[in-house]
Amino acid sequence: MRIELPQFAPNKKEREWVQTEKDTAQFIQTLWNAADEKHRNADFISLLVSCGWLNDGKDWESTRRWRNRNIADYLQVAYKSDEQLSQDLARTFPRLKQPARLVQTNTGITHYYRPLRPATLEFVASHFEQIAKAFRQASSTRNKTDDDIRRVVKIITDLGFIRTLGREVSPLNGLTPTLACLDPTQTFPIMNSKTDRLLSVIAKERDASGAVSLSHLIGRNGIKNSFDLDVYAATADFRSIETQRKRRSKQSHASGVMFRDVGLKSENDSFARISAARKRIRKLHNELTNRFRNYLMWRYTLQESEFDALIADWKPGRKLLIEAKTASDGLGGRVQIRQAIGQLFDYRHKFFPLEKELVDLALLLPAEPSSDICALMKSLDIEVIWFKGKKLQGTIKL
Repeated sequence: MRIELPQFAPNKKEREWVQTEKDTAQFIQTLWNAADEKHRNADFISLLVSCGWLNDGKDWESTRRWRNRNIADYLQVAYKSDEQLSQDLARTFPRLKQPARLVQTNTGITHYYRPLRPATLEFVASHFEQIAKAFRQASSTRNKTDDDIRRVVKIITDLGFIRTLGREVSPLNGLTPTLACLDPTQTFPIMNSKTDRLLSVIAKERDASGAVSLSHLIGRNGIKNSFDLDVYAATADFRSIETQRKRRSKQSHASGVMFRDVGLKSENDSFARISAARKRIRKLHNELTNRFRNYLMWRYTLQESEFDALIADWKPGRKLLIEAKTASDGLGGRVQIRQAIGQLFDYRHKFFPLEKELVDLALLLPAEPSSDICALMKSLDIEVIWFKGKKLQGTIKL
Protein backbone atom coordinates (compact mmCIF):
# COMPACT_ATOMS: atom_id res chain seq x y z
CA MET A 1 0.00 0.00 0.00
CA ARG A 2 1.36 3.39 -0.95
CA ILE A 3 1.42 5.76 2.02
CA GLU A 4 0.52 9.33 1.11
CA LEU A 5 1.22 11.14 4.35
CA PRO A 6 0.08 14.76 4.56
CA GLN A 7 2.68 17.52 4.71
CA PHE A 8 3.41 19.29 7.96
CA ALA A 9 2.39 22.90 7.32
CA PRO A 10 1.87 24.27 10.84
CA ASN A 11 -0.37 27.25 11.46
CA LYS A 12 0.54 29.96 13.95
CA LYS A 13 -0.80 28.06 16.95
CA GLU A 14 1.05 24.89 15.95
CA ARG A 15 4.30 26.80 15.40
CA GLU A 16 3.96 28.24 18.90
CA TRP A 17 3.31 24.73 20.18
CA VAL A 18 6.51 23.46 18.55
CA GLN A 19 8.47 26.40 19.95
CA THR A 20 7.30 25.68 23.50
CA GLU A 21 8.47 22.09 23.10
CA LYS A 22 11.85 23.36 21.92
CA ASP A 23 11.96 25.70 24.92
CA THR A 24 11.24 22.69 27.12
CA ALA A 25 14.17 20.86 25.54
CA GLN A 26 16.45 23.83 26.18
CA PHE A 27 15.24 23.99 29.79
CA ILE A 28 15.84 20.28 30.46
CA GLN A 29 19.22 20.25 28.70
CA THR A 30 20.32 23.31 30.67
CA LEU A 31 19.51 21.64 33.99
CA TRP A 32 21.07 18.34 32.91
CA ASN A 33 24.32 20.00 31.80
CA ALA A 34 24.52 22.11 34.97
CA ALA A 35 24.34 19.03 37.18
CA ASP A 36 27.41 16.94 37.89
CA GLU A 37 27.17 13.23 38.63
CA LYS A 38 26.57 13.72 42.35
CA HIS A 39 23.45 15.79 41.54
CA ARG A 40 22.07 13.32 39.01
CA ASN A 41 20.34 11.25 41.66
CA ALA A 42 16.84 9.75 41.69
CA ASP A 43 15.23 13.03 42.84
CA PHE A 44 16.92 14.97 40.04
CA ILE A 45 15.91 12.42 37.38
CA SER A 46 12.33 12.56 38.69
CA LEU A 47 12.39 16.35 38.47
CA LEU A 48 13.50 16.24 34.81
CA VAL A 49 10.77 13.73 34.02
CA SER A 50 8.10 15.99 35.50
CA CYS A 51 9.50 18.95 33.54
CA GLY A 52 8.34 17.18 30.38
CA TRP A 53 4.73 17.22 31.55
CA LEU A 54 1.97 19.78 31.29
CA ASN A 55 -0.07 20.58 34.38
CA ASP A 56 -3.84 20.93 34.45
CA GLY A 57 -4.94 24.36 33.35
CA LYS A 58 -5.79 26.32 30.26
CA ASP A 59 -2.65 28.46 30.13
CA TRP A 60 1.10 27.97 30.20
CA GLU A 61 1.40 29.93 33.44
CA SER A 62 -0.31 27.13 35.36
CA THR A 63 2.33 24.66 34.22
CA ARG A 64 5.20 27.09 34.80
CA ARG A 65 4.24 27.75 38.40
CA TRP A 66 3.58 24.04 39.05
CA ARG A 67 7.01 23.20 37.60
CA ASN A 68 8.70 25.86 39.73
CA ARG A 69 7.05 24.44 42.84
CA ASN A 70 8.49 21.06 41.88
CA ILE A 71 11.93 22.65 41.56
CA ALA A 72 11.55 24.27 44.98
CA ASP A 73 10.55 20.90 46.48
CA TYR A 74 13.63 19.33 44.92
CA LEU A 75 15.82 22.11 46.39
CA GLN A 76 13.96 21.78 49.70
CA VAL A 77 13.08 25.47 49.79
CA ALA A 78 9.84 27.44 49.74
CA TYR A 79 8.75 28.92 46.43
CA LYS A 80 8.25 32.56 47.35
CA SER A 81 9.16 34.23 44.05
CA ASP A 82 10.91 33.58 40.74
CA GLU A 83 13.84 35.69 41.89
CA GLN A 84 14.28 33.75 45.10
CA LEU A 85 14.00 30.40 43.25
CA SER A 86 16.60 31.42 40.67
CA GLN A 87 19.02 32.33 43.46
CA ASP A 88 18.50 28.97 45.16
CA LEU A 89 19.02 27.19 41.83
CA ALA A 90 22.27 29.10 41.24
CA ARG A 91 23.58 28.10 44.68
CA THR A 92 22.85 24.42 44.04
CA PHE A 93 24.13 24.43 40.45
CA PRO A 94 27.04 26.89 40.17
CA ARG A 95 27.46 26.07 36.47
CA LEU A 96 23.88 27.08 35.70
CA LYS A 97 23.61 30.00 33.27
CA GLN A 98 20.83 32.59 33.46
CA PRO A 99 18.78 30.90 36.21
CA ALA A 100 16.37 33.86 36.35
CA ARG A 101 15.48 33.41 32.70
CA LEU A 102 15.17 29.66 33.21
CA VAL A 103 12.49 29.81 35.90
CA GLN A 104 10.45 32.23 33.77
CA THR A 105 10.43 29.93 30.72
CA ASN A 106 7.19 28.16 29.75
CA THR A 107 7.67 24.41 29.41
CA GLY A 108 5.72 21.18 29.01
CA ILE A 109 5.01 18.62 26.29
CA THR A 110 2.71 15.82 27.46
CA HIS A 111 -0.65 16.25 29.19
CA TYR A 112 0.17 13.61 31.75
CA TYR A 113 -2.84 12.68 33.84
CA ARG A 114 -2.60 13.70 37.49
CA PRO A 115 -3.52 10.22 38.87
CA LEU A 116 -0.58 8.68 36.98
CA ARG A 117 2.08 11.07 38.27
CA PRO A 118 2.83 9.58 41.72
CA ALA A 119 3.08 6.02 40.35
CA THR A 120 5.34 7.20 37.52
CA LEU A 121 7.68 9.02 39.89
CA GLU A 122 7.78 5.95 42.14
CA PHE A 123 8.64 3.91 39.05
CA VAL A 124 11.48 6.33 38.25
CA ALA A 125 12.83 6.09 41.80
CA SER A 126 12.66 2.27 41.73
CA HIS A 127 14.53 2.06 38.41
CA PHE A 128 16.72 5.11 38.81
CA GLU A 129 20.00 3.57 37.60
CA GLN A 130 18.55 2.15 34.37
CA ILE A 131 16.62 5.34 33.58
CA ALA A 132 19.69 7.49 34.28
CA LYS A 133 21.61 5.27 31.85
CA ALA A 134 18.96 5.87 29.19
CA PHE A 135 19.15 9.62 29.88
CA ARG A 136 22.93 9.62 29.45
CA GLN A 137 22.67 7.78 26.13
CA ALA A 138 19.92 10.08 24.87
CA SER A 139 21.95 13.18 25.80
CA SER A 140 24.92 12.13 23.66
CA THR A 141 25.83 14.78 21.11
CA ARG A 142 26.56 12.34 18.31
CA ASN A 143 23.91 11.64 15.69
CA LYS A 144 21.51 8.90 16.72
CA THR A 145 21.56 5.67 14.72
CA ASP A 146 18.65 3.25 14.61
CA ASP A 147 20.51 1.06 17.09
CA ASP A 148 21.02 4.01 19.48
CA ILE A 149 17.29 4.77 19.51
CA ARG A 150 16.37 1.12 19.80
CA ARG A 151 18.81 0.65 22.69
CA VAL A 152 17.43 3.57 24.71
CA VAL A 153 13.81 2.53 24.20
CA LYS A 154 14.62 -1.06 25.12
CA ILE A 155 16.19 0.07 28.41
CA ILE A 156 12.88 1.70 29.31
CA THR A 157 10.50 -1.00 28.04
CA ASP A 158 12.52 -3.78 29.70
CA LEU A 159 11.60 -2.22 33.04
CA GLY A 160 8.00 -3.33 32.57
CA PHE A 161 4.78 -1.37 33.02
CA ILE A 162 3.75 1.25 35.52
CA ARG A 163 0.88 -0.33 37.45
CA THR A 164 -1.65 2.04 38.98
CA LEU A 165 -5.42 2.36 39.34
CA GLY A 166 -5.87 -1.17 38.01
CA ARG A 167 -4.08 -0.27 34.77
CA GLU A 168 -0.76 -1.07 33.11
CA VAL A 169 0.78 2.04 31.57
CA SER A 170 3.82 2.10 29.30
CA PRO A 171 6.68 4.09 30.88
CA LEU A 172 7.34 5.54 27.42
CA ASN A 173 4.31 7.82 27.89
CA GLY A 174 5.84 9.71 30.76
CA LEU A 175 9.57 9.37 29.99
CA THR A 176 10.01 9.92 26.25
CA PRO A 177 9.23 13.67 26.41
CA THR A 178 12.30 14.10 28.63
CA LEU A 179 14.37 11.69 26.55
CA ALA A 180 13.50 13.66 23.40
CA CYS A 181 14.40 16.91 25.17
CA LEU A 182 17.80 15.56 26.25
CA ASP A 183 18.73 14.62 22.68
CA PRO A 184 20.74 17.52 21.15
CA THR A 185 20.17 16.09 17.66
CA GLN A 186 16.36 16.35 18.10
CA THR A 187 15.76 12.97 16.48
CA PHE A 188 14.63 10.87 19.46
CA PRO A 189 10.83 10.58 19.10
CA ILE A 190 8.21 11.34 21.73
CA MET A 191 5.92 8.31 22.12
CA ASN A 192 2.52 8.70 23.74
CA SER A 193 -1.15 8.59 22.82
CA LYS A 194 -0.61 11.32 20.20
CA THR A 195 1.76 9.13 18.18
CA ASP A 196 -0.32 5.94 18.31
CA ARG A 197 -2.40 6.82 15.24
CA LEU A 198 0.73 7.74 13.31
CA LEU A 199 2.30 4.40 14.24
CA SER A 200 -0.85 2.58 13.18
CA VAL A 201 -0.36 3.90 9.65
CA ILE A 202 2.54 1.47 9.26
CA ALA A 203 1.20 -1.12 11.72
CA LYS A 204 3.81 -0.41 14.39
CA GLU A 205 3.55 -0.42 18.15
CA ARG A 206 4.78 1.88 20.89
CA ASP A 207 8.09 0.04 21.24
CA ALA A 208 11.70 0.11 20.01
CA SER A 209 10.79 -0.75 16.43
CA GLY A 210 8.07 1.90 16.44
CA ALA A 211 10.51 4.49 17.78
CA VAL A 212 12.90 3.83 14.90
CA SER A 213 10.02 4.08 12.43
CA LEU A 214 9.01 7.47 13.85
CA SER A 215 12.58 8.78 13.73
CA HIS A 216 12.74 7.91 10.03
CA LEU A 217 9.93 10.38 9.36
CA ILE A 218 12.12 13.27 10.54
CA GLY A 219 13.45 15.02 7.45
CA ARG A 220 10.37 14.13 5.41
CA ASN A 221 7.00 15.78 4.79
CA GLY A 222 8.18 19.08 6.26
CA ILE A 223 9.05 17.50 9.63
CA LYS A 224 12.40 18.87 10.80
CA ASN A 225 12.76 17.44 14.30
CA SER A 226 11.12 15.39 17.03
CA PHE A 227 9.05 18.35 18.23
CA ASP A 228 7.61 18.97 14.76
CA LEU A 229 6.87 15.23 14.72
CA ASP A 230 5.01 15.38 18.03
CA VAL A 231 2.77 18.24 16.92
CA TYR A 232 2.30 16.64 13.49
CA ALA A 233 1.17 13.37 15.12
CA ALA A 234 -1.41 15.28 17.14
CA THR A 235 -2.79 17.44 14.33
CA ALA A 236 -2.42 15.68 10.95
CA ASP A 237 -5.39 13.95 9.34
CA PHE A 238 -4.62 10.27 8.71
CA ARG A 239 -8.21 9.14 8.07
CA SER A 240 -7.73 8.35 4.38
CA ILE A 241 -4.73 6.13 5.14
CA GLU A 242 -6.57 4.36 7.95
CA THR A 243 -9.47 3.72 5.56
CA GLN A 244 -7.05 2.21 3.02
CA ARG A 245 -5.55 -0.08 5.66
CA LYS A 246 -8.99 -1.32 6.74
CA ARG A 247 -9.97 -1.94 3.12
CA ARG A 248 -6.77 -3.86 2.46
CA SER A 249 -7.26 -5.91 5.63
CA LYS A 250 -10.80 -6.86 4.57
CA GLN A 251 -9.56 -7.86 1.11
CA SER A 252 -6.84 -10.03 2.63
CA HIS A 253 -9.31 -11.77 4.90
CA ALA A 254 -11.73 -12.27 2.03
CA SER A 255 -9.07 -13.85 -0.17
CA GLY A 256 -7.88 -16.13 2.61
CA VAL A 257 -4.27 -15.07 2.01
CA MET A 258 -2.67 -13.26 4.94
CA PHE A 259 0.74 -11.61 4.83
CA ARG A 260 2.63 -9.88 7.61
CA ASP A 261 4.27 -6.47 7.47
CA VAL A 262 7.99 -6.64 6.79
CA GLY A 263 9.84 -6.65 10.10
CA LEU A 264 13.40 -5.82 10.99
CA LYS A 265 15.71 -8.77 10.34
CA SER A 266 18.57 -9.85 12.54
CA GLU A 267 21.74 -8.90 10.70
CA ASN A 268 23.70 -11.36 12.85
CA ASP A 269 21.78 -14.56 12.11
CA SER A 270 23.86 -17.55 13.02
CA PHE A 271 22.97 -21.20 12.57
CA ALA A 272 25.47 -23.76 13.80
CA ARG A 273 24.58 -26.30 11.12
CA ILE A 274 25.15 -24.12 8.06
CA SER A 275 28.39 -23.05 6.50
CA ALA A 276 30.13 -19.72 7.10
CA ALA A 277 29.40 -18.74 3.49
CA ARG A 278 25.66 -19.22 3.95
CA LYS A 279 25.73 -17.34 7.23
CA ARG A 280 27.40 -14.43 5.49
CA ILE A 281 24.82 -14.45 2.68
CA ARG A 282 21.99 -14.43 5.24
CA LYS A 283 23.57 -11.50 7.07
CA LEU A 284 24.00 -9.54 3.82
CA HIS A 285 20.46 -10.44 2.76
CA ASN A 286 19.01 -9.12 6.01
CA GLU A 287 21.10 -5.96 5.80
CA LEU A 288 19.75 -5.38 2.27
CA THR A 289 16.10 -5.98 3.16
CA ASN A 290 16.42 -3.79 6.27
CA ARG A 291 17.91 -1.02 4.16
CA PHE A 292 15.09 -1.37 1.62
CA ARG A 293 12.46 -1.40 4.36
CA ASN A 294 13.90 1.71 6.01
CA TYR A 295 14.16 3.55 2.68
CA LEU A 296 10.49 2.94 1.82
CA MET A 297 9.14 3.06 5.38
CA TRP A 298 7.08 6.22 5.01
CA ARG A 299 6.34 5.72 1.30
CA TYR A 300 4.78 2.27 1.22
CA THR A 301 3.66 -0.50 3.55
CA LEU A 302 5.76 -3.59 2.86
CA GLN A 303 4.50 -7.12 3.51
CA GLU A 304 6.27 -10.45 3.52
CA SER A 305 5.61 -14.17 3.57
CA GLU A 306 7.89 -16.77 1.99
CA PHE A 307 8.82 -13.96 -0.40
CA ASP A 308 10.94 -11.00 0.72
CA ALA A 309 8.54 -8.11 0.12
CA LEU A 310 5.23 -7.16 -1.45
CA ILE A 311 3.93 -3.66 -2.15
CA ALA A 312 0.17 -3.71 -2.61
CA ASP A 313 -1.11 -0.95 -4.92
CA TRP A 314 2.37 0.23 -5.90
CA LYS A 315 0.46 1.40 -8.95
CA PRO A 316 -3.35 1.66 -9.01
CA GLY A 317 -4.67 -1.88 -8.92
CA ARG A 318 -1.24 -3.52 -9.21
CA LYS A 319 1.04 -5.33 -6.76
CA LEU A 320 4.84 -5.50 -6.82
CA LEU A 321 6.41 -8.78 -5.67
CA ILE A 322 10.09 -8.37 -4.74
CA GLU A 323 12.89 -10.85 -4.17
CA ALA A 324 16.22 -9.68 -2.73
CA LYS A 325 19.58 -11.15 -3.66
CA THR A 326 23.00 -10.17 -2.35
CA ALA A 327 25.02 -10.47 -5.58
CA SER A 328 24.62 -10.63 -9.34
CA ASP A 329 28.16 -10.96 -10.70
CA GLY A 330 30.41 -13.98 -10.94
CA LEU A 331 29.32 -17.61 -10.80
CA GLY A 332 27.78 -17.25 -7.34
CA GLY A 333 25.88 -14.14 -8.38
CA ARG A 334 24.50 -15.84 -11.47
CA VAL A 335 23.24 -18.69 -9.31
CA GLN A 336 21.42 -16.18 -7.08
CA ILE A 337 19.86 -14.49 -10.12
CA ARG A 338 18.57 -17.81 -11.46
CA GLN A 339 17.20 -18.62 -8.04
CA ALA A 340 15.43 -15.25 -7.84
CA ILE A 341 13.78 -15.79 -11.25
CA GLY A 342 12.39 -19.14 -10.15
CA GLN A 343 11.26 -17.81 -6.80
CA LEU A 344 9.44 -14.82 -8.26
CA PHE A 345 7.44 -16.89 -10.74
CA ASP A 346 6.78 -19.59 -8.15
CA TYR A 347 5.61 -17.11 -5.48
CA ARG A 348 3.33 -15.33 -7.94
CA HIS A 349 1.78 -18.63 -8.98
CA LYS A 350 1.41 -19.82 -5.37
CA PHE A 351 0.11 -16.70 -3.65
CA PHE A 352 -1.75 -14.91 -6.45
CA PRO A 353 -3.24 -17.64 -8.66
CA LEU A 354 -6.33 -15.61 -9.61
CA GLU A 355 -4.58 -12.30 -10.25
CA LYS A 356 -1.22 -13.17 -11.81
CA GLU A 357 -1.64 -10.56 -14.51
CA LEU A 358 -1.94 -7.85 -11.80
CA VAL A 359 1.30 -8.79 -10.00
CA ASP A 360 4.54 -7.25 -11.25
CA LEU A 361 7.90 -8.79 -10.39
CA ALA A 362 11.10 -7.11 -9.22
CA LEU A 363 14.61 -8.08 -8.19
CA LEU A 364 16.34 -6.10 -5.43
CA LEU A 365 20.15 -5.94 -5.48
CA PRO A 366 22.71 -4.07 -3.35
CA ALA A 367 24.37 -2.51 -6.42
CA GLU A 368 23.75 -1.94 -10.12
CA PRO A 369 23.97 -5.19 -12.09
CA SER A 370 25.60 -5.72 -15.47
CA SER A 371 23.79 -4.87 -18.68
CA ASP A 372 23.55 -8.61 -19.39
CA ILE A 373 21.60 -9.20 -16.15
CA CYS A 374 19.35 -6.22 -16.91
CA ALA A 375 18.67 -7.57 -20.39
CA LEU A 376 17.84 -11.01 -18.97
CA MET A 377 15.41 -9.52 -16.46
CA LYS A 378 13.79 -7.33 -19.11
CA SER A 379 13.20 -10.36 -21.34
CA LEU A 380 11.27 -11.93 -18.47
CA ASP A 381 9.34 -8.76 -17.53
CA ILE A 382 11.14 -8.57 -14.19
CA GLU A 383 12.06 -5.10 -12.97
CA VAL A 384 15.43 -4.49 -11.29
CA ILE A 385 16.10 -2.08 -8.41
CA TRP A 386 19.35 -1.38 -6.59
CA PHE A 387 21.03 1.06 -4.26
CA LYS A 388 23.39 3.75 -5.49
CA GLY A 389 24.75 5.39 -2.38
CA LYS A 390 21.74 6.19 -0.22
CA LYS A 391 19.33 6.36 -3.15
CA LEU A 392 17.25 3.61 -4.73
CA GLN A 393 17.51 3.36 -8.51
CA GLY A 394 16.45 0.91 -11.16
CA THR A 395 14.12 0.21 -14.04
CA ILE A 396 11.19 1.51 -11.94
CA LYS A 397 10.88 4.36 -9.46
CA LEU A 398 9.63 3.76 -5.93
